[in-house]
Amino acid sequence: MTQRHLLVFTFLVSFVLNAYSAIELRSTQMRTSDGLPNNSIRYIYQDSKGFLWLATLNGLSRYDGNSFLTFRPEAGDKVSLADNRIYDLTEDKDGFLWISTTPELYSCYDLQRARFVDYTGCGELRQNYSTVFVTANGDVWLSHQGNGCRRMVHQKNGEMTSTVFRTERGNLPDNRVKFVNEDASGRIWIGTQCGLVSVSNGQYRIEDRLIHFTSSLAYKDDMYFLTADGDIYYYHSATQKMQKLAALSTVAGQTSPTGNFLLKDKWMILTTTGVYTYDFTTGEVAADPRLNIKKGELIRDNHGDYWIYNHTGHLTYVVAATGESKDFQLIPQDKISYIDFERYHIVHDSRGIIWISTYGNGLFAYNTAEDKLEHFVANINDQSHISSDFLQYVMEDRAGGIWVASEYSGLSRISVLNEGTSRIYPESRELFDRSNTIRMLTKMSNGDIWVGTRKGGLYTFDANLQSKMTNQYFHSNIYAIAEDRQGRMWTGTRGNGLKVGDTWYYNTPSDPTSLSDNNVFAIYRDRKDRMWVGTFGGGLELAEPTSDGKYKFRHFFQQTFGMRMVRVIEEDENGMVWVGTSEGICIFHPDSLIADGDNYHLFSYTNGKFCSNEIKCIYRDTKGRMWIGISGSGLNLCTPQDDYHSLKYEHYGTSEGLVNDVIQSVLGDRKGNLWVATEYGISKFTPSTRSFENYFFSSYTLGNVYSENSACMREDGKLLFGTNYGLIVIDPEKIQDSETFSPVVFTDLYVNGTQMNPQMEDSPLKQSLAYSDEITLKYFQNSFLIDFSTFDYSDSGHTKYMYWLENYDQGWSAPSPLNFASFKYLNPGTYILHVKSSNGSGIWNDSETTLKIVVVPPFWKTNWAMLCYVLLLMVALYFAFRIVRNFNGLRNRINVEKQLTEYKLVFFTNISHEFRTPLTLIQGALEKIQRVTDIPRELIYPLKTMDKSTQRMLRLINQLLEFRKMQNNKLALSLEETDVISFLYEIFLSFGDVAEQKNMNFRFLPSVPSYKMFIDKGNLDKVTYNLLSNAFKYTPSNGTIILSVNVDEGKQTLQIQVSDTGVGIPKEKQNELFKRFMQSNFSGDSIGVGLHLSHELVQVHKGTIEYKDNEGGGSVFTVCIPTDKTVYSEKDFLVPGNVLLKEADGHVHHLLQLSEELPDPEKMAAPLNKRKVLIIEDDNDIREFLREEIGAYFEVE
Repeated sequence: MTQRHLLVFTFLVSFVLNAYSAIELRSTQMRTSDGLPNNSIRYIYQDSKGFLWLATLNGLSRYDGNSFLTFRPEAGDKVSLADNRIYDLTEDKDGFLWISTTPELYSCYDLQRARFVDYTGCGELRQNYSTVFVTANGDVWLSHQGNGCRRMVHQKNGEMTSTVFRTERGNLPDNRVKFVNEDASGRIWIGTQCGLVSVSNGQYRIEDRLIHFTSSLAYKDDMYFLTADGDIYYYHSATQKMQKLAALSTVAGQTSPTGNFLLKDKWMILTTTGVYTYDFTTGEVAADPRLNIKKGELIRDNHGDYWIYNHTGHLTYVVAATGESKDFQLIPQDKISYIDFERYHIVHDSRGIIWISTYGNGLFAYNTAEDKLEHFVANINDQSHISSDFLQYVMEDRAGGIWVASEYSGLSRISVLNEGTSRIYPESRELFDRSNTIRMLTKMSNGDIWVGTRKGGLYTFDANLQSKMTNQYFHSNIYAIAEDRQGRMWTGTRGNGLKVGDTWYYNTPSDPTSLSDNNVFAIYRDRKDRMWVGTFGGGLELAEPTSDGKYKFRHFFQQTFGMRMVRVIEEDENGMVWVGTSEGICIFHPDSLIADGDNYHLFSYTNGKFCSNEIKCIYRDTKGRMWIGISGSGLNLCTPQDDYHSLKYEHYGTSEGLVNDVIQSVLGDRKGNLWVATEYGISKFTPSTRSFENYFFSSYTLGNVYSENSACMREDGKLLFGTNYGLIVIDPEKIQDSETFSPVVFTDLYVNGTQMNPQMEDSPLKQSLAYSDEITLKYFQNSFLIDFSTFDYSDSGHTKYMYWLENYDQGWSAPSPLNFASFKYLNPGTYILHVKSSNGSGIWNDSETTLKIVVVPPFWKTNWAMLCYVLLLMVALYFAFRIVRNFNGLRNRINVEKQLTEYKLVFFTNISHEFRTPLTLIQGALEKIQRVTDIPRELIYPLKTMDKSTQRMLRLINQLLEFRKMQNNKLALSLEETDVISFLYEIFLSFGDVAEQKNMNFRFLPSVPSYKMFIDKGNLDKVTYNLLSNAFKYTPSNGTIILSVNVDEGKQTLQIQVSDTGVGIPKEKQNELFKRFMQSNFSGDSIGVGLHLSHELVQVHKGTIEYKDNEGGGSVFTVCIPTDKTVYSEKDFLVPGNVLLKEADGHVHHLLQLSEELPDPEKMAAPLNKRKVLIIEDDNDIREFLREEIGAYFEVE
């Protein structure tokens, strides 16, 4: 099971034991509250990528400098961690971590694929093994003193095959394996309690079945073996034969070996009775006179040197290269007596310091160069570097940090701060008051160093920094010291004036030649030996000697408050004096200023000539360049221009790498580098590269706070700076540039807030992110966060990162200590994440670490999908083209049909006009004939039939002409007031003969006997006639047809309803009943325009026509027209009395009726009245007919 814990750093301030040359440390401690799974840690290992792996009593934990990832056994997963109690860790050459647990069970973790693996290949993970051995070719051997051994061979596919060596398999003489070793030829040797086995090229060979071998040694090309009895055997690789060389018993008597190591040409053998040697050149066995250690046990450190202990608290250090030895009594007898298991771990660090962890007596640091041993113990009443004296392991990470594992008290990470430095404390180093706060530091002409403290003390050290003069106390703090030409000491104080030799000078308001202010911050002797005094409140003073051997003072820079605040005075190579004030920099030539007090150049922020007003320090380097330190504005290189009338400056601040912008002092070393002391920390600036390296040499905050204008160089090139906690001495030659960089490693991936690992479903990781060059994300995984680290654990608070996502960002991100990059909602595509870092000194690594990130589009946005879309589009376009083409063809056919229909209608309209003329004449002639009284009886019926047929044909022709009008949107109303009941009754009577012939029950049912309203008689006649005609047509004989008329005064409507008991209208046809040319399957003799025409005529009449099924069968048509004349427009009404403007077919019938009422025109010689009628008619027959008929009553023209 894995757990993720974010680390909360707990910084512990170090306790330095010795005042001047002690190793000054800073400690960072971590416990379970910071993410550790357990406070008891047995082993620490840094893998090839840089991760720290911690063996604890509650699981295996991985640390990346920012967070912990913990592994524990998982229920149901036999391949997971074997046990919580981790004992030891080993990484093989193929990147597999072998984890030894307390119950002598091994687990194997694949670092690259981030998973536990079955190293046996057959599930035999519960076999006991206690020792791991990795061969030169990468094979791994596990062995046990009772369970034989197993060989694992890595395959190219990342899996492993294993071979078991046990007595039961016949390939091992005894299961009690004492050692596994390898000779120069790659042959593996397995020593057991009952014999020796060699394995080469997959073949094994049992060399001896009787001897109890305990250890072996590869020397040159041969192998040497040691038995439990102290016998030495030799295997000659050329002859492949075993030979006994010597026996320790000949010298030591009865003894048993406890350890051995190679020291030059001698085999050093530790026994229960002492240390003996076997000389490979002479073959002699002898007791070692220097190492008289009984029952010794052996530790080999990471440097290859040997350490011997024997449960007495005594540790012997043997240098492998020289054979020299040194004894240490690390645990006193009163402590060793209650320590049941003596444990030491030793690491030789990159500085030459040997760190020794003990179980019971804390931590030791042995400086091999100075032959000095320092002891660090836990102190419950103090903030110490280690939290317990019971330590279990110590190691150095690749950044130089020392890690110390304890029992029950967590983990400590120790940094050595003062490498290349030392510190002097004027008073006891345990005093944190102002006794050790340096305010003034000056080197005199004889090489002595004068030091002033904020407690008023003045100390003198010789050139070797040995105390030379006892402390002198003043009543105020000393801020400046200088020598004049006569060697007299000038001492400036804060608030207590100036002391020259034994004479004090103060400000006397009544004396204008007295000191202008009692705060003296700067004293300077120019090249003409004139003494200049800078006061903080009274400006600049020139000390002028008087005849009595004393001094009077001439005052300058009194103009503004800021100019009166003088902190520092310096002279450039041209003899120009630079004065730093709170109003900027004042530059002048002494002779000119003395001659004219206003002859100076002021460069300040106020007058726009400089970047700041508050000048803290001025330094002239060996090349004559002037460097200005400013409070809050960093470091500036100033170059005068135009004969000092302007000032060119180059600015360097924290954005350029400076540790802090509040500069206190600047000092150069012999290589031309500048050491810039600030309010917190010190920076080394290299002008040639314009780069900074930052340092914090003290574990105490006050030790990193530097004092104002307190710096000087010794004759040997060492630099001295005053701090708020003593005087620090820096040897620039021993301060190595931080030119080494730890590469950035991608450590963890979070997708949509979930941490990913290769075993998760839908995980984009196929292996650990640290080993991945590319990851592929699905489209819904496009919001993610990536952690990265340099594993520079010592500077985790100072390391900064910049990143850039290619194809997304415009450029690099701003430098930040944040160790992650997050992105949201990335579009599908390919991106490359670039990350680079700076080390703790602020130097950037030009080498980048990159990770290719591919965001896969959803399947509907893939290239295949796009291809399908294109194909579908092409198919759609093809079908669209077909549809358009067919539609265009259909439209063309429709247009042709429309034109053909139009031609037909025009033809039928013309024919109708032609038919109408003779029909009108026939109808008129028939009416005349019918008026004859002596018509033969046999001609009456034929004449009535002829009259009925002509009327029917005339109605059809009129309908066709109305339909044509409708098509041309020329239907119009001709409303006139009419008794609608009488009008409809006349139409009812015209169908009487048909009803009688078909024996119909034909009834007329009006709701009122008479009702006058405005109607278009022609339109209503056509509508009613059409409805009645259809009713008679589709109603069988003996049926019922009812014409009902209902007047609704409330709704102001006239309702005309024609109901029949005929065949009715099918349901599927009812919605299309009033459409043009709708015909039912039983209306073969209809032209299909009657109902449609009726519907249009009713709509023109502002009415509605509806259909419903008759309950008893048949149809019911209902026409509703408004009775309110206000719904019509004025143009819908006929002009009253202008009856002659009606259509000819309507008026012929009217005129014929009129002719019956008037006298016979043949009996009248002249017209009945003088009114003239103009006849306009293109047909001659109609025109003559009208003239004849009308001429009897009107004058015709």
